[in-house]
Amino acid sequence: MTSLVQPADYQLPETSIPILVQLGLTYRCNLACKHCYALYRRDRNEFTLDEIETLAGELYAAGSAAVVYSHGENMIRRDFHDAANIFAERDFYQTLMLNGFYVRSAADATRLVQAGINRTMVSVDSPDPGVHDNVRGKEGAFGRAMDAMDRLLAAGMDTVGFSCTIDKHNYDDIERIVALALDRGVHAVSFMQNRYNLRDVFDRSLWARYEQVCQTLYELMLEYRGKLDIYTHDPFMLTLLDQRLDDDAARRDFIGANLCNVGTSMVSIDPVGNVTGCNFISEAIGNVREEPFADIWDRLVSRYSDRSEPPRGACTGCSELASCMGGCKAYHYVDKYDERCGQTRFGEATAHGLAVASVDAVVPDRAPGVFLGIPRMGTRLTPDAGAPR
Repeated sequence: MTSLVQPADYQLPETSIPILVQLGLTYRCNLACKHCYALYRRDRNEFTLDEIETLAGELYAAGSAAVVYSHGENMIRRDFHDAANIFAERDFYQTLMLNGFYVRSAADATRLVQAGINRTMVSVDSPDPGVHDNVRGKEGAFGRAMDAMDRLLAAGMDTVGFSCTIDKHNYDDIERIVALALDRGVHAVSFMQNRYNLRDVFDRSLWARYEQVCQTLYELMLEYRGKLDIYTHDPFMLTLLDQRLDDDAARRDFIGANLCNVGTSMVSIDPVGNVTGCNFISEAIGNVREEPFADIWDRLVSRYSDRSEPPRGACTGCSELASCMGGCKAYHYVDKYDERCGQTRFGEATAHGLAVASVDAVVPDRAPGVFLGIPRMGTRLTPDAGAPR
């Protein structure tokens, strides 16, 4: 029997390609979500369609194959469908994150399909309408989300799902959220622990509870395999992988969804051109309005390379390092390993009642990171031009 693939098999790539692009076309939004990293970024100096056309060509030439529209509520832009068509012409796989307010009719849903959107992930934070509306900052948000999902399913969208941010307000509702997804007939549920992009914000007393939540999510993934695609975005999940997930394709999907792929196969570009490692990292490496994307990407790879500078600090003494490679770069801020786990597991002042000499802690001067082994989409293996096929 051949051995099953492991997270370590996908670490430390020899080459880095910006396969996945988190792209914002606007910071504008009609909601005021409590957890939003972009809540105070409302710059209106947004990309023009001509700039989007140029950027799409540069990304294609660099090897990009997928875009996730995020940052703001992108459907606020009246020309969003035109922008999506630009990427569809280049055979990009397109995922739209949305709150549902701008899918007001069957025609709106059909238009997204016709624009080349492949996956829509509608924000749903609780099966309780009141909790969801409170998190999203607008009464009626839950109903709009449900209506939008029904319309997208009816329009034949390839994938329709929930995008659920999790935190202490809904840790107890994980099973109910999955039950709601099954009841509505959607294809997928994405769970992501809130990132705060600030140090010392996460309540470390919640760590044990979050570990339980992760275990629950893993069990639900196993239970509903083939019926509902449940996935997460946290390197800590990789420490839970066991032999029960015994199909290599499913294991690769699980590993790929949870590895932090900043600087190896993912990049984020905001609506005014700033390039960062991901949406949750505020450090900008450059701006595509000022220099070619390829030059910025090379700097970003150098900045976050784990091959040249692996995780340090508490990570060096952890048996799980080969799996998670230091955790999430953005949790909570750049220039440190994932502090949720590190300072909780290794924070003792004394051990077994013995006196311990005072030694200055080694603080990493960069963020750790890992490789996401996303497969190439379609048949384009060696892109050599920015023009549509």
